[in-house]
Amino acid sequence: MSSCPNCGAKLSCGCQKRTLPNGKQGCSSCATKAQKVATETKKTVPTVNTNTWGPNRYLNLKKFTK
Repeated sequence: MSSCPNCGAKLSCGCQKRTLPNGKQGCSSCATKAQKVATETKKTVPTVNTNTWGPNRYLNLKKFTK
């Protein structure tokens, strides 16, 4: 029997090993925890003005024009 390198849980079979989002090996319970943490940290707010019509529609082009 092998054990998980992250949490030390006993693995009865090799099919319980997973590749974590950070590239390391772990068990299925570590993989679900790491996936939850990875999805929570990826939430971002767009910083670009998405209003394509209106008085501010050309503000995004200022960085491309001189």
